[in-house]
Amino acid sequence: MRVHTILCVGLLMVVPFAALATEPVEEIPNFARGASLYSANCGRCHNARGPGEYSDGSWPIIVTHMRVIAGLPGDQAREIEAFLRASNNPPKRVVARKVPPATLSGEQLLQQYGCRGCHIIEGVGGTIGPSLDGLFERRNEAWVHAQIQRPKENNPKTLMPEFGLTDAEVSLIISVLPKGK
Repeated sequence: MRVHTILCVGLLMVVPFAALATEPVEEIPNFARGASLYSANCGRCHNARGPGEYSDGSWPIIVTHMRVIAGLPGDQAREIEAFLRASNNPPKRVVARKVPPATLSGEQLLQQYGCRGCHIIEGVGGTIGPSLDGLFERRNEAWVHAQIQRPKENNPKTLMPEFGLTDAEVSLIISVLPKGK
């Protein structure tokens, strides 16, 4: 009887949380989560290497191998691979948007494109890309705009994917980046 009571009480405690899990949650695009996972997992052991060092045919083998070694769940490994493939082939990549960009704020665009997965912004984020804190002390706004819109133009080996952002979207993103002193 005691085991039955414990099971019933445990079930009553789990059911409300299960109901919460069924709430619709806005999904972060695979490449954004993949960038964050790449930063958190792969960056621990490897120097950030450009995806262009390997072909798209090599990434499934490499990611599977690392999945075993690092103990990554399958969904995380697939998201890391999606990020690496997107980084490898930016001109072919068309970003599917859940919300029309005209209705998004700069902060929402930072979230949608997973900028903090690779960059530190206001002290929070990944370390694969350079910190964006103090960026405007090092670069002018025109350079930053071009770098966000066409990242491979100045550095063909950059890990940053080309997202196909409009001038207006880039301006919104720039408007929320820390301006420094």
